[in-house]
Amino acid sequence: MKKNIILLSLIVLGVTACYKDKGNYDYKEINEITISGIEAVYAGMTGVDKLQIEPTITMTMSNGDPERFSYLWIVIKGTSVIDTIGTEAALDYAINLPPDNYSLHFRVLDQTTGVVWKTRTNFNVATPYSRGWMLMGEDENGNAEIEMLSMVVDTAHVKGVLSQSGLPVLKTPIGVVHTGGSASYMKLWVMTGSGTYQLDRLSMRGAASNRFGRLVYTTDPINKDGLDPILIAPQIRDIGGAVSSTSNRAMLCSDGNIFATYLGLNGDFYTNPINREATKMNVMLKAAPYMLYPIGSMNSMVWYDTDNDRFMNYSSFLLNTSSVAMKDNPGDIFPWNQAGTGRKLVYAENTRNTDGGSTNGNSFAVLKDNSNQAFIYKFYANGAAPGKRSFYTVKPMATDFDKATFYAFSSRRTVVFYVANNKLYAYDYNTGNEKIYQFPDIDAGEITMLKFDTQVDQLTNALYVATYNAQTKGTLRRYIVGSDPNVVALTPGVSWSGLLKVKNMNWRAVN
Repeated sequence: MKKNIILLSLIVLGVTACYKDKGNYDYKEINEITISGIEAVYAGMTGVDKLQIEPTITMTMSNGDPERFSYLWIVIKGTSVIDTIGTEAALDYAINLPPDNYSLHFRVLDQTTGVVWKTRTNFNVATPYSRGWMLMGEDENGNAEIEMLSMVVDTAHVKGVLSQSGLPVLKTPIGVVHTGGSASYMKLWVMTGSGTYQLDRLSMRGAASNRFGRLVYTTDPINKDGLDPILIAPQIRDIGGAVSSTSNRAMLCSDGNIFATYLGLNGDFYTNPINREATKMNVMLKAAPYMLYPIGSMNSMVWYDTDNDRFMNYSSFLLNTSSVAMKDNPGDIFPWNQAGTGRKLVYAENTRNTDGGSTNGNSFAVLKDNSNQAFIYKFYANGAAPGKRSFYTVKPMATDFDKATFYAFSSRRTVVFYVANNKLYAYDYNTGNEKIYQFPDIDAGEITMLKFDTQVDQLTNALYVATYNAQTKGTLRRYIVGSDPNVVALTPGVSWSGLLKVKNMNWRAVN
């Protein structure tokens, strides 16, 4: 029996050996296709741009029959096919995809051989609203409007954002803010004297029901339908959309109430306002329209009580439900409580100034007394005990400083720019070296906004000046403030014309 098995095995092996020895292979040449001329990455804006790609297709053989080949352009996200956007060799596609990062696959089928040749590239889709400067102002009819200097691919001027949002006609523009921060709590708010509304971040569409009051759960006798935020903290602090805190958020409303939340615990929902003292929880103190905090890291904030003319401190978004009146000590360079000084707050802003060791940015305040004498307070609005950094009495050389309609403090120089009687001035308040500068050649029109860039590139010390006249409409100019300590100079940079009457601007980095 064993012999038979061995013999059978040898026969099988012999047959196999004989087959191999024949060398009987039938090789056929196929039409080899090479695809080139496709870039590594393409980008565009949905609803605005076209994606046009004309690849170079080379073949080792072809009978010239166009019917021999079929083509597919396929959009894929991860492992999921999203859409087929082209069936010709050259792609001409009006982008109509949700904003996201995709891969784009190009496939060529030789229907004679049945062989598919393919290549792929990256395809990044954004909206025109994904990245750029959001401008808030008035249109030619005096209505509130939003335009955008979109910087997704190339700079594009997008008009009529608010008028196409589905919201009613709004008046008295205040601002438009993308909150940035964690994607879970990102929101986009448009603020006007007619009300504040949340817009969809992708479509920029709104609804009359998307008001702040629906996020508020309060036990106080407050009309939630009348709560309209006019200021949101923290602001975006860099070009990528980072914020001072991904956990803390505060909303200051037109009625002077401030609502604060710790996002990680409460989400983007709010309880009772914090503009009150623990000893008088039933007394609401009206806040001035400023929230002061270090732009680099907001773990607390300072606000101004207009009922008692004093600065108040709110030191913990996680724990505190009220604010504290800060104490003054003998010999302090300025008081937190203005009682007895006759001074009242005129203006305040946050900067990236680090004088006195203020790592994350000092805040500035302008106050005036009963004689219209102006004063500048510089302080570090950080923690439970904010630090007083400097005090300046504005000299008479600062022409019409007390009549100014706009102020803007430089983060890199001891200089405040201001506008009085439609003239632009710069006042160097450095004690003992005070100087005044006037810039008469900005524009023949009305100056409508003045703002230093603390969001995109604060190191360049860029000043934005918006103007408006009947010929060129709104114009936004970017100037670089010179670094020579002996003089203040404005170096012209980029400018945009044909805009709305700009009242405010804020950076948006992502969808």
